[in-house]
Amino acid sequence: MKYKISKLSNNLDLDIDVVEIENSNNYKIKFYTFGGYFHEVLIPTLQDSGYTEDVLLGYDNFEDLIENDGYFNSIIGRVCNRIKNSSFVLNGKQYNLFPNDNLNHIHGGNNGFNKKIWQIENIEKNENSVKCTLKYFSKDLEENYPGNLECTTIYELNNSNEISISYNATSDQDTIVNMTNHNYWNFHGHKNSYQNITDHVVKIESKHICENDKSSIPTGKLFNVENSKFDLNKFLLINNDFLNNGGIDNNYSLLDVKHKNSVAQIFSKKTGMGVEYSTNQPGIQFYTGNMMKNEYKGKYGKKYGLQYGMCLETQNFPDAINNQNFPSPILKKGKIYKSFTKIKLRNDFIRN
Repeated sequence: MKYKISKLSNNLDLDIDVVEIENSNNYKIKFYTFGGYFHEVLIPTLQDSGYTEDVLLGYDNFEDLIENDGYFNSIIGRVCNRIKNSSFVLNGKQYNLFPNDNLNHIHGGNNGFNKKIWQIENIEKNENSVKCTLKYFSKDLEENYPGNLECTTIYELNNSNEISISYNATSDQDTIVNMTNHNYWNFHGHKNSYQNITDHVVKIESKHICENDKSSIPTGKLFNVENSKFDLNKFLLINNDFLNNGGIDNNYSLLDVKHKNSVAQIFSKKTGMGVEYSTNQPGIQFYTGNMMKNEYKGKYGKKYGLQYGMCLETQNFPDAINNQNFPSPILKKGKIYKSFTKIKLRNDFIRN
């Protein structure tokens, strides 16, 4: 295991660190302290460990990351996903948030955790892993959320080719918290197999999704996925028919999953590369890039477009504060919010 820290040169004179971690098997990650943004995830091929593919979408230019509102590969908070009508009531008081999704609030607001500079508190290295602890202090009423919130994010890469992401937070007042990672995956990579997300295969172990209205706000009901396009309990090939039918942007419930190991898998049939997700969270949002723009200036001179990336966002249910039958997102004063996700990187899935 090895790592290095450097400064990101940028035209905005922002003090941003870049952390690169490489394990003994030539798997590598690179991330910034700006928003905890993952810039690279490199997976070696099964045939040649010296040949790697970068399986994350992203930006060559830091300024594009600053200007774009797509939440690429970043820490999302205080509350990820949507809150209906940008408001909630806590302890009898109404809080009105910034409406950045029509009338609704999404992914922390106008200037969420993805736009904050986190500080490196510690880096811990041993023979099997490197762990980096990032900290951010969110002041009372930042984005109009109550409470001074002390947040910690831990990124770790180990020699089992696993990325672990841990979120912890405490508040001096009752508040709401629901943090996630928003990596945009494309396991075709950026080289010979580069294309949109067709020819990926996905599986999510879940019997129910949150039923959404036309604004992608949960109705409060859980929808049984059996005999629907949302049923991903068996491996499903993503093809043009699937994408032309709207793809998916829904929260899958993990409440009825007895084990939380390998709750979701996605891989490329072209490269055999992919991931397995494990989590302690009650839900996982699967998003197939249905609302991506038609063009992004991507890495390696590539131009991304609509449905060029997929996200698996481990989380509490969307708009949980406004649905009493959903798991509560309330963090009580002095209590500790804990979220953990393990992403196993693989290069040995079945290829064409």
